[in-house]
Amino acid sequence: MKKTNPSFFHQCRLPLPGLLILFLLVTGYPLPCLQAQPVPEKGESIFDLLSKNGKAVQLALRTDMDKLINDRAREDDYQPAKLTYPDAGGIVAQLELDVIPRGNYRRRICDFPPILFNFSKDGLEKMGLDRRYDKMKLVTYCKENPEAESHLLKEYLAYRIYNLISPKSYRVQLARITYQDSEGKHGNMEQYGILIEDTDEMARRIGGSECECWNYPPDSISLADENRMSVFQYMIGNEDWSVQTLRNIKLIRPDDGSKTVLVPYDFDFSGFVETPYAVPNSQLGITSITQRKFLGFKARQELLTETLKAFDLKREEIQALIKGFDKLINAERKKAARYIDSFYKKKVQEKLAEEALESPSGFPEEQRNAAGN
Repeated sequence: MKKTNPSFFHQCRLPLPGLLILFLLVTGYPLPCLQAQPVPEKGESIFDLLSKNGKAVQLALRTDMDKLINDRAREDDYQPAKLTYPDAGGIVAQLELDVIPRGNYRRRICDFPPILFNFSKDGLEKMGLDRRYDKMKLVTYCKENPEAESHLLKEYLAYRIYNLISPKSYRVQLARITYQDSEGKHGNMEQYGILIEDTDEMARRIGGSECECWNYPPDSISLADENRMSVFQYMIGNEDWSVQTLRNIKLIRPDDGSKTVLVPYDFDFSGFVETPYAVPNSQLGITSITQRKFLGFKARQELLTETLKAFDLKREEIQALIKGFDKLINAERKKAARYIDSFYKKKVQEKLAEEALESPSGFPEEQRNAAGN
């Protein structure tokens, strides 16, 4: 990947769909197809629309790039933008929206900040889309280094792996995005990005709603779902999460009154992704980002056994996902596959059991409160 100064954009070579989009935008060529879009199925969201074919979607985002990248210390000061994409029939379409830099840590330290898309509810409704889901997160590359693209692609894989393990997870869509400066000061830049579905959409899809609450009683949380999520975090070597502080965790309260579900996100600090800015948590006794530490609730032997059995059943499917992901270079695919495969080794499983199981003479309720920081 070519190096790019945070405030400078260069012209990139684009695949054919990208060139078509750019030609239409730059030349101001009239887009009659924008007036004759097929009406999507009722209840379809903007995320559904952009992720229909399952392949990386080609997008173009046009906005004031200097403001987007250099003016990050703002909370609600959105800026106007246009998002161009090919629809399911290959016709070029365009949406107006507002965007803003988002995130906490990455917004501060990344060369290029993550972005929040804010679509017009009325605009979505006019397109036949569900107006309730008007937000979408975009994960962008972070640091200017040769491995930046690989790190982003591996974080995408982490989301996809958890999709295989649990349907109670965020859907993601890989995108190839051309960033265009509406002020004409810079050339275009093309990068991969990860689109993440709206949290409300994810919650309703799994039959609940987000609970933005603190000090949630541990006995109100689904222990089976919590254990599955915690073992996944252990598998990918991620310690950058906490139930107690709701760090990189969403609480979803089911509509049927059953126990609350934990849904994880943000995996850039994991050993699986291994970004250069990730640092090991010395308070946990970790000296390398690739080390694993179990941070979930203490579990009974039967629960952990059942969880690990489910992971065993997904082992081949997970490896096939990684090895078949040709967007990632072969060396990185092999490295990612080895890291996941190491989770299944006897010594690692024994260490997991040692850290995750309740002490026979312990106090389960206290231990369940001992979620990681």
